[in-house]
Amino acid sequence: MLQTVPPELLLPLTADSVRWHHHPEDHRDGDAIEATCHVLADLVRPAWETVAARAAAHRAADPALHRLMVNLHLEGLDLTADGTVMSLYVDGRGTHDLLHAATGRRMTEALTAQARTPLRIADCASRLRWTRNIHCHEHAPSPVPPDAEIESAHQARLDDIIDGRLPAGDDEQAASLRLLLALRQRLNIAPGALWGGLRRGSVSLHCTADDARRLLALGIPARPHLADVGTQVTFTLTAAECETFADTVAAQR
Repeated sequence: MLQTVPPELLLPLTADSVRWHHHPEDHRDGDAIEATCHVLADLVRPAWETVAARAAAHRAADPALHRLMVNLHLEGLDLTADGTVMSLYVDGRGTHDLLHAATGRRMTEALTAQARTPLRIADCASRLRWTRNIHCHEHAPSPVPPDAEIESAHQARLDDIIDGRLPAGDDEQAASLRLLLALRQRLNIAPGALWGGLRRGSVSLHCTADDARRLLALGIPARPHLADVGTQVTFTLTAAECETFADTVAAQR
């Protein structure tokens, strides 16, 4: 039987369906990982459509591959330490057997060649347990370890922003974002930040008393204010003050 994937599942692959399995030592920011997920989705989605269309056009010569493609739906991708794994909805046991046999290997090879990125079928635990509506996915994906080359390039970009060689943004908050980045990277201080209710370009930093003493010792150009509740200390800086103090923080190694 063909075309048995429920219509409500037939949604195109998007970056939201690409899952990155974090390693505890991977300190890349979310933007870099999100960009990677977007790129991967944009590679694999058209590759899937092309391979499915090609299988339909050659159904007489390769009926097994055609049957497999029309009874599968690509639900998502898992980026793991072992590569990119396809998360698939499978209509039933017969299709699932095809998927984990030579037909599935040919499908994966065709997708890998078309997307120009290695893909593989999940080593799932569903086989022979269910007869219909199988979600074939990796049950315990191993986390992606940090890549030394990527980490080095990412850290170099952070250093360029902190040292003023690259802009932190193209709006009024660029100076405050640079200061926050410098505080985290150079002083291991991660204050809370509040922009609402302030004039454009200004920011309020909320930190512990100990961190506040460190900032005062460095000459932060703002007066400290105690919070109404608790022991947090607040500093409110303008864009110009953020830029000046970011230079001071950037010099701390």
